[in-house]
Amino acid sequence: MIYFIGDKPSKHNIDPKVAFVGTQSYKTLLNWIYRMNLNINDITLYNVDSFVNQLQQNKLELDEDDQVVALGKEAAIILNKHIIPHLKIPHPSGLNRKLNDTEFVNGFLKECKVYVLQKW
Repeated sequence: MIYFIGDKPSKHNIDPKVAFVGTQSYKTLLNWIYRMNLNINDITLYNVDSFVNQLQQNKLELDEDDQVVALGKEAAIILNKHIIPHLKIPHPSGLNRKLNDTEFVNGFLKECKVYVLQKW
C-alpha cells in the first residue's frame, strides 16, 4: 500500500474523515498519481492525525512493503515526531507557486515514483 499523508482536513473536503476528496488539491494529487503511473487501488489518503491515531490504536499496520509519502512540511514534521519513515514531497495546494515550475514538479514526481516502487 502507498499512503499519501496530508496535514489537516480542508473545509472543502466532502467528508473530513477522507483526506483531500472534494478539494482542488485532490485533483492535483490524482494528476500526480496518474503521471507516476501508480495504481489507484494501491493508494490510501489520510490526514496525518488520523493516520497516526490508526497506527497507535493498532487499527492500521504498516507492512514492510508499504510506503508513506508526506504531502508537505506539516505532515512530515508529525511523521518525524512519531518516527514513521516517509518521503516528503510538496503539498498539492494551488497556493504553492513552486508547482508552476514543470521541471520542479517532474523532479519530485520522479523521486517519489522511485521511492514508492523500490519495494514493489
